[in-house]
Amino acid sequence: MSGDTEIDPELLREEVAQIKDAMGLQERYPGQFQLWLVFGVAVLLASTASQLIALRELSGSLHAVAWWVPLGGAWLYQWWKTDDVEATNPDAKPRLGVLWLSVFGLYVVFLFTLDPALDTLSAEAAQILLFSLIVGLIGVAYLVVGEALRAYYIRRRDRWAFYVGGMWMLALAAVMPNVDALETWGYATFGVIYAVHAGVSYLVLK
Repeated sequence: MSGDTEIDPELLREEVAQIKDAMGLQERYPGQFQLWLVFGVAVLLASTASQLIALRELSGSLHAVAWWVPLGGAWLYQWWKTDDVEATNPDAKPRLGVLWLSVFGLYVVFLFTLDPALDTLSAEAAQILLFSLIVGLIGVAYLVVGEALRAYYIRRRDRWAFYVGGMWMLALAAVMPNVDALETWGYATFGVIYAVHAGVSYLVLK
């Protein structure tokens, strides 16, 4: 090789980025890709438990237990499967965990803002309204994360799994408090649709 040959670092970075852009979650972050199935099962279990709590008119505080136990297990699995390469990234890229927390910070605002209105509703109506807000926030988070994954060079069809998920969650959140059937069966409806979405995403993208 001639001593006069020089490598353009910027051009090299662009070429590497183009190669990475063709990679999906399974190739780039194999430990994270399995979370489609893990969270699909966890959400289905949690929503089933919440549906039973609602149908039997048990204490609303049990909903927190119903969701934190299976989701806590899923988050522990995520932490265990995340290796050092996936957890630490020297590049200036969006921190997905911070994005999630930022979106769900709105839930605290909603609680304080809507508290007087919730007191005027029946327990069932108040709980499903709060749940619809959570579903809507998850939908927003999915849209934000799907777009943020562009910075991680994740291929388009993997990102569309988040876009589609975010869109149906927002649609479900909008109609849930206003449809009698969903006011009764909203938890189960969300759990089943989410499980199907997660399973299909895993099968299509693997």
